[in-house]
Parts: sequence; C-alpha cells; structure tokens
Amino acid sequence: MLEVNQQTVTVRGESVEQLSASLYDELRRTDEGQNGETMQLGGSLYGGSSQDDDTAIQRYEGDGFEVIVAERYYLRTNSDLQTTIIIEREAAERASVTIIAGGGATGLGPLSWDLGSESTETEAVISVLTDVCDRLGLAVE
Repeated sequence: MLEVNQQTVTVRGESVEQLSASLYDELRRTDEGQNGETMQLGGSLYGGSSQDDDTAIQRYEGDGFEVIVAERYYLRTNSDLQTTIIIEREAAERASVTIIAGGGATGLGPLSWDLGSESTETEAVISVLTDVCDRLGLAVE
C-alpha cells in the first residue's frame, strides 16, 4: 500500500514571486553534504543530486504555478521517497504551497511499513519553507 502525506499552507508577502526559486535553491543546498557529497538521507541508491545529471531535485515552471520534485533515499526503509511541492500564485502577494510526500514504504502489500518517512519528509520541507519565508519576509499560515 502506497503511503502519502500531504500538507498545504498559504504564504503571504511582497516577495512571494521569489519563493519558488529560493525554496528550490535551499532544498538543493540541504540535499548536499560536505564537499558536495550526498548525505545519508539525500539522493538515491544510485547517486545523489551532486551527480552531473542533477536528477534528485527538479523544478518546473508553468503559468501561475511552479512544481519542485525531490527524490530522497531513506536508509531506514531502504526505499526512495518522492516529494512534490506545488506553488500556486493566487494573487500578487499570496501563494498556496502544497507538499505531497509518498512512496517511502518497504515490503509488500499489507506487510509494508514506512516508519513515518512520508510525514518526516513533509515536516522537513515545511521547516525549510518556513526558514526561506523568514528570510524573504513572508508570512506562513
């Protein structure tokens, strides 16, 4: 069974147009360990975001929205977890940010377990989002 965790917050402030790029940059920075090496909980079994192809974190821009997709390997469940962050501009100074994390379970069928990796990842992204908003002078609701 696929486990999914989702949270949505509203962000308000004059610099809301800078949110997506700043959040993307901060997620890429936190995904790298010292000297650009992948941290234990970053990247995947086959290499991390420090590789030349930079596939662990991607950013997509659309008309009025942006999507950031990150893949992280969790050692405790021996699985990859995908986190999707959707940033929708609702007004000049307001955006909705939805964070969806899923796929971090190990095992088959009803015997699979996730050990809370989806909620842990969602909370980690909320923490990074809050830090980025503080630096930009944005309010998180």
